[in-house]
Amino acid sequence: MKKISTLAAVILILVTLLPFYFVRKHLIENEKPKVETIAAYPEPDFAKIMFMGLNAFAADLLFARSQYYFGSHYVTDRTYPLLEQMVRVVLALNPSLEYAIPFGEAAISSMRTPDAIESANSLLRLGHELYPDDYYYVFNQGYNYFIYLNDMEKAYPLMYEAISMKSAPPKVIWLVNHVATMGGGYRLGYEYTKDRLEKTKDKNMRDQFEKELRHFANLLVLSEAAEEYYKKYGQSPDKELQELVKSKLVSEIPEDVYGGEYYYDEEARLVKTTSQGDRQYGKKKEEEAKKEAAEAENKAEDGDKKESAVEKENSEKSDK
Repeated sequence: MKKISTLAAVILILVTLLPFYFVRKHLIENEKPKVETIAAYPEPDFAKIMFMGLNAFAADLLFARSQYYFGSHYVTDRTYPLLEQMVRVVLALNPSLEYAIPFGEAAISSMRTPDAIESANSLLRLGHELYPDDYYYVFNQGYNYFIYLNDMEKAYPLMYEAISMKSAPPKVIWLVNHVATMGGGYRLGYEYTKDRLEKTKDKNMRDQFEKELRHFANLLVLSEAAEEYYKKYGQSPDKELQELVKSKLVSEIPEDVYGGEYYYDEEARLVKTTSQGDRQYGKKKEEEAKKEAAEAENKAEDGDKKESAVEKENSEKSDK
């Protein structure tokens, strides 16, 4: 009986999934409908007039249409050029459909191009206009600039503005400072943390901000010293930064306030820390040391073999 039930369940699953397979196959093999042009969707202000009081109903239909539009393109070309316009019309017809903004923003930003990020952030700016007290719409603009474009100059001010809003959870400040560290925005992180410290009266928060300020100050001093070293000697300092001390550009390598280890990232030309960056750095150092030791051992063995061969050759010559 149990075997029959299992077989029936498998058949039922296959029957359920089969239509999805053929729909996906059809979408991939056939041309997209020509109705997918920007002209097919009205301007948001005009949409409020043309639906003659049925705005909420029309918004629901168009939002359902936008979901179908996203799904059909997700399984084909994964581009969504009309989605911003569709979401704008939905919100013009019914501003209470707030979830349309995160949906559209997430889908558009997944394209990862500069134009797509600007389009996604345009929706977030609209969300901020409609819901000015929600930190999410400001924070995610900065997050998009950081995660997709690595543009700290645009990202950090927006993220800092977001964490200064009343609706922002207190712990988000540490996420933002972590982002500043990961993105190399040490100067921005230092200035904004300093500003936050001056405005904070809570003792516990002051202690945290003072620690964070030392964190950014150390990274700034070491990165600027590394840049000075590069200008002076035309090459990068060693990974462990000991050459900065030997060249007297810094008196010593400070201790990381979070217990990590400072190192020089030659590709980024920045000093980073294992506490908020490459947590595998220590392990990589060990592996590199082992590799160097193995190479040295191999060279020594090769040298011994060559020496033995020369000795053997000389011995044979002397015998003759």
